[in-house]
Amino acid sequence: MLLELRIVILVIIVILAVFFISMLRRRKLELKYCLVWIFGLLGMAVFCAFPMLLRALSDLLGVTTSVNTLFLVCIAFLAFICVSLTVAVSRLSDKLKKLTQNVAIKEFEEEKGKE
Repeated sequence: MLLELRIVILVIIVILAVFFISMLRRRKLELKYCLVWIFGLLGMAVFCAFPMLLRALSDLLGVTTSVNTLFLVCIAFLAFICVSLTVAVSRLSDKLKKLTQNVAIKEFEEEKGKE
C-alpha cells in the first residue's frame, strides 16, 4: 500500500475517532457503543500502519489476498455491531412493554379508586 494512501486513511480514522468522541461528549452516543467504534477504528489503524499484519492474518486464515481478508474483517465487525444493536433494541423493547403495562395498571387502579 502506498505511503500517501496510508497517511490519508490514518487521517480519516483520526477524524472519525474525533467525531465519535464528540458525539460521546454531547451525549448523542453511549460509551459502550462509542468504545466499539473506537476499538474498530484502532484495529483499522493498526492494519493500515502495519500492512504486514494483514498479510500474516491472510496467510493464517488461508485467504489468497489481503484485500479479501480486510473485507472479511470489516464484514465481521459490522455483523458484530448489528448483533449488539439488535440485542440492545430487544432489551429496550422489553423494558418499554413492562413500563407501558405498569402505567396501564396504575391508571386502572386510580380510576377504580375514584369510583
